[in-house]
Amino acid sequence: MATIRLRDHPLVRRVRGLASTDRAGDGVLVALAAGVGLATGLLAVALIELVRAVQAVAFAGPDRLVVVLAPTLGGLLVGVLITYWVPEARGAGVSQVMTAIALHGGRMRPVLALGKLLTSGLALGTGASGGREGPIVQIGGAVGSTAGRLLNLNEEQKRAVIAAGAGAGIAASFNAPIGGMLFALEVIIGGFRARYLQVIVVACVVASVTARTIVGPELIYSPPPFTLADPRELLLYAVLGLTASGVGVALVRGEAIVTVVAERARVWPPLRTAAGGLGVGLIALAVPEVLGTGDHLPPVLGVVTDPIAGMLAGEVGGTGLSAAGVLLVLLVAKLAATALTLGTGSSAGSFAPAVFIGAALGGAYGHVTAAVLPGAAVAPGAFALAGMAAVVGASTRAPLTAILLAFELTGDYGLVLPLMLATGIATFLADRLDRESAYTLPLTRRGIVYAEPEDVDIMQTVRVGEIMNPDPPAVPPSMTVPELQAEFRRTRRHGFPVVDGDRLVGVVTISDLARAVNPDGVDEDAMTRTGDIMALRERTVGDICTRRVLTVTPEDPVFRAVRRMGAIDAGRLPVVAAEDHSRLVGMVGRADVVKAYQRAVTRSLGVQQRQQSSRLRDLAGTQFVELVVAPDAEATGRAVRDVVWPPRTILTNVRRNGEAIMPNGDTVLEAGDEVVVLTDQQVAGEVRRLIAGVAPDE
Repeated sequence: MATIRLRDHPLVRRVRGLASTDRAGDGVLVALAAGVGLATGLLAVALIELVRAVQAVAFAGPDRLVVVLAPTLGGLLVGVLITYWVPEARGAGVSQVMTAIALHGGRMRPVLALGKLLTSGLALGTGASGGREGPIVQIGGAVGSTAGRLLNLNEEQKRAVIAAGAGAGIAASFNAPIGGMLFALEVIIGGFRARYLQVIVVACVVASVTARTIVGPELIYSPPPFTLADPRELLLYAVLGLTASGVGVALVRGEAIVTVVAERARVWPPLRTAAGGLGVGLIALAVPEVLGTGDHLPPVLGVVTDPIAGMLAGEVGGTGLSAAGVLLVLLVAKLAATALTLGTGSSAGSFAPAVFIGAALGGAYGHVTAAVLPGAAVAPGAFALAGMAAVVGASTRAPLTAILLAFELTGDYGLVLPLMLATGIATFLADRLDRESAYTLPLTRRGIVYAEPEDVDIMQTVRVGEIMNPDPPAVPPSMTVPELQAEFRRTRRHGFPVVDGDRLVGVVTISDLARAVNPDGVDEDAMTRTGDIMALRERTVGDICTRRVLTVTPEDPVFRAVRRMGAIDAGRLPVVAAEDHSRLVGMVGRADVVKAYQRAVTRSLGVQQRQQSSRLRDLAGTQFVELVVAPDAEATGRAVRDVVWPPRTILTNVRRNGEAIMPNGDTVLEAGDEVVVLTDQQVAGEVRRLIAGVAPDE
């Protein structure tokens, strides 16, 4: 009995058809968002329970031994899984979702949801210094991507569903639907877009309700109620915000420094994550509170099992300047442990460490303030709450998310003004100190500009399908390396798509050939001229080509292709079918981009003319008429001077095959030409008859 793939099931095909229609599409997206929210909520609960289960096993032995061994062995195992199974699970997860949207059209492998769940559960359960938010964002994004691919959504719809899954992850993980919604808009979408709002809201609500039903409705933290007793205290919160900006930038840059050092180390990749775990374990010998997320820590070495809650309650470190010293030690230790965890590629997030570090900073600041101003009614826990939001805002550049999450995590709305002031100042100053956030810095290091342009770029008016080469030269994966070398010499090209039939296998470039011929880096031109290929006769193009390649579809705007080429410094990109990303339909290169620019400029001029038409119409009783020259029209095949134009009529522009032609008397009008005519309103019908073959009364 023949099997039917899920994407080919009649019901799925029916829903896919509805999603492609304007009227029913919105309803399908909302229903899909509910499903994504439900699945993400269940996976968030699974991650919470997995962390607890791993933690119970990992920290069951002698305290001092397991504090070092658990993070080290956990890092090694996570590194193996990432290296050989799910490389996309490396790192926090948020930047990986943004990369998938920016470069891969939102495509993420379905196995990523399971892979990220396992790697993050192992990492956090064995004491890696990180949080659940990044992993669950990537898990939710993978769920949304899988659903979008199943229903063959276009890129904009898929972006909305992925953002909904990411926001649902935050909502379920922290019991914070509003914070999840704002996170999806501020970080994943990059701004407030009304067309995404309903999809994100539905997913966040469903995910939060799902997790709350299973885990319980309790708040993550329950500090005592705080209020602003004196408006003059706002000055103290403003200074806290200034301090938090530097701490937020230090958190981002600390991770980046460790990342650079780790990448330069020529060792087996899993050893890097193991080394990061070892570093965390050694720090934990002195400061065990750095282990894990900062909540429900393993009871080892006399650790405060809920340090963040303790800091918000003002119960960590005692009182006075001694308490401030303890909290500053926690701050520095957590910052170092987090940099080691994330910089060596473990599967953990950076949000929870920012919460921990911010609470420690605010608590220390509160104790110092109480000692310096003994007459002021200063509650260190209140400053810990404000510091928490301020450092989160400074490191993520998502101030609204930070403020609302602080409210939802604690249920305390008594410090609205101090939180807004401290977080606003911290985010503003951090943005001036360093333009990159914890989520955008990994993208910038790869040359990826994530934000969509605020205004419509002229390159958005041309589609890839209009300028691509629909029949590009290609090579089969079975071609031998010597044959490929000869093909490069013959064509003088720098790369070919590798296709098996019409299925895209990958891309092979002259750099791939040079590395295959001599991995030690001999000059590429020399290798293509004189390299000894006798030892490579058995190797094929399929062995040396790059299989994970960036692609675009014919429906994508050209600016997206330009962005992806720039991100990897490539001169060409494969174009794949929108409904099947494994089928090659063309190639787009830098020369095609030049054609696209010329076409876009032509269209831009037409738009400018249309924008001015109403003004001219009002002033002079005239109007612009845009028409396509019909094959049987009276003006077809005739020079402009030979056409009997009505009075007060001027032919202003002709576009032929996407290129602008400035018409003169000798210009011959051809069928298919797009023309713009300025004419008197009373004779516009006669102009239509001459050019489009339409009778005046039609």
